[in-house]
Amino acid sequence: MKKDRTIVLENIYHRGQDKIWDGRFVLKSLVTKHGGIQELPPEKKRALQNIFAVILKGEDVAWRISLQLAESVGSIEARMAATSQAHDEARHFYVMRDYLELTGYVPRPVPRPVSQALNMVVNTKSLAKKLLGMQLMVEPVALTIFQEVRRICPEPVLAELLEYFERDEARHVALGVYYLPAVVENLSTLELISLITWQLRVFMLELQGLRELKSDFESLGLDPKELFELAERKQLSAMQDFVAELGISRRVWEPMQYFIRIQRDRVLR
Repeated sequence: MKKDRTIVLENIYHRGQDKIWDGRFVLKSLVTKHGGIQELPPEKKRALQNIFAVILKGEDVAWRISLQLAESVGSIEARMAATSQAHDEARHFYVMRDYLELTGYVPRPVPRPVSQALNMVVNTKSLAKKLLGMQLMVEPVALTIFQEVRRICPEPVLAELLEYFERDEARHVALGVYYLPAVVENLSTLELISLITWQLRVFMLELQGLRELKSDFESLGLDPKELFELAERKQLSAMQDFVAELGISRRVWEPMQYFIRIQRDRVLR
């Protein structure tokens, strides 16, 4: 692995250590600051719970995947970065669980396509697919949801809480950008085709999951198509950074971008 990549990966761990926050203290402080969780109209309350139940599921899976990565990556620096992410994801999970309980949330199944996409990432034996799926596909979507919900601020405790989540998630993408090149450099042509095909399947499931949450996003005042466009840009940016690390032109993803836009418009119209 190139030396500059190892430095970046090790620094993910050190930055994570510098920016650790106490989830119990932060949540309690925000609840006190705002005088409790703001009561929302029933439709908005259920929409918020539905969306962040998906986030809770995602944090649980991200936690498990981070532990898998810490065990399977081949460099000390990447293991440090994955270990830092596992610590973050554990905190995200229990904080979001505790927040949802304060809203009166009763656990219920998340949309099936969401579970299918997450299961594809957590169950794959391929390190390349696990890194691509978690760091460069799932994380950018979660980060977009955090930013957009915080922007419209439907519930003030959640809006401030998401600032902490955003800071952590932004670091996680770097593990995929800077370690995945070392993994895919040794893949055969057939393995690369399998990776791209697998990626498209995950993408389609993400899109279908978003469609099932369409009415929930709309209840909060968010446009699902615009939301996915923002997530798509984050995914594309991460992919372009990744291929640049491989020494390949960023334009290699243009056909994929074209395909994604056609499918997005078809599914979300």
